[in-house]
Amino acid sequence: MTHRTQSPNNQPKESATPRADTRGEATDRTDGMLTKHPQSTTIVNPAAIALLTSLIAGSTADQAAIAALPEPWHSLVERVAKADGQGRLPTLKAAVSSWPNASDVLRAVLAADLDAPPPGGTSWADLDQAIGPVTFAWQGWLPVGLLTILAGETGTGKSALMLRIAASLLLGWPWPDGTPYTGGTSKVLWCEAEAAQAINLDRAKRWGLPLDRILTPLADPLADVQLDTPEHRQAVQVAAQRPDVGLIIVDSLRAAQRGDENSSEQVELVLWLAALARDNNKPVLLSHHLRKRGLQDTGDAVTLDRLRGSSAIVQPARIVWALDCPNPLSPERKRLSVIKSNIARFPTPLGLSISDAGVEFGIAPEPPRTETKTDRGCDLLKSLLSHGPMQVTELEREAESAGISWDTIKRAKERLGIVATRDGRRKVWTWALPLQGLNEQ
Repeated sequence: MTHRTQSPNNQPKESATPRADTRGEATDRTDGMLTKHPQSTTIVNPAAIALLTSLIAGSTADQAAIAALPEPWHSLVERVAKADGQGRLPTLKAAVSSWPNASDVLRAVLAADLDAPPPGGTSWADLDQAIGPVTFAWQGWLPVGLLTILAGETGTGKSALMLRIAASLLLGWPWPDGTPYTGGTSKVLWCEAEAAQAINLDRAKRWGLPLDRILTPLADPLADVQLDTPEHRQAVQVAAQRPDVGLIIVDSLRAAQRGDENSSEQVELVLWLAALARDNNKPVLLSHHLRKRGLQDTGDAVTLDRLRGSSAIVQPARIVWALDCPNPLSPERKRLSVIKSNIARFPTPLGLSISDAGVEFGIAPEPPRTETKTDRGCDLLKSLLSHGPMQVTELEREAESAGISWDTIKRAKERLGIVATRDGRRKVWTWALPLQGLNEQ
């Protein structure tokens, strides 16, 4: 409280009794300078020291950070911030001159490392020490410490493919593209959410996989994992931390979260899985469904906008695979391709067929192609010239008989690289397939 007394000239004046500062600190005002009581300045505030150091170095005042400081540090830093450039250090010295720990404050400010992160924060150098460079379990396809999504329509074989990926870590099988598996074998954490335990168990037995090395996170092996419940998340976190686990598989996103697939909760779940991969430095492979092709879906390749649910689902995943059947006439032949990669070049797509014996990999199938007139011309020329060179006049007759125009045949000739030669003595032209033409010359 401020006590007023009468001065000799009958003018009221304020007594020297301390007043209560609005921030709960006892303060005095003397000659326009804020002086703090000793008990409020005994402990040096690291956040205030960091701000004072940056201000003296010429940085712009961070008003939000200053406002968050307790008294007397708030008033001190605010006063220094108002000073100009070279005047900030003298202002600091004057402001703390009456503090009992003034020398400690000045020593802390002048000795502070300007390149060090602020209290409570870190730098990217710390981040580099924590996680290191990006590495792959399967080069170009399955990164370590990151989330990978496998997307495909229902029934395309996503679960079987993921089990085959698991086999590489379980038994050291080569990766699907033939690349040798070079890491140490490990166990695999399988988070089943689609009630397909019996199907996957039967498949693992037929493929000769070690059942005791495929782990489930829950005490009940028949229970489906529901990652929208804290108890199941905790169980997955504990199991993922095991040093003998090298891969975490979640099958599938839609089944593991029971809410609306367009909701923010599902996006949050994907973010949680990405953090799970990062914090344990292990690959996480998550299956997800594609919506059916619509009239506006052009081209034969799967695109990211065909993944069901919110478009934000794919953002936390560094790599997204697509499993589809490009040729409806051969539904048993699937195509596996990378449709998103933030960390590596897109690898060549793979073809695969799934049977009771396992998964067989090969060249990726192509979608059916509508035959053009030039295609028919190429087929005719290859058939006629497969037995050797022919005179052009004979080819003209064959083309007319087949109902193919000579202009079409000439376009087919260019496509196939047909070799044309002229017999100067007989004054006739002959055509031959490229290798035949070279042999004739």
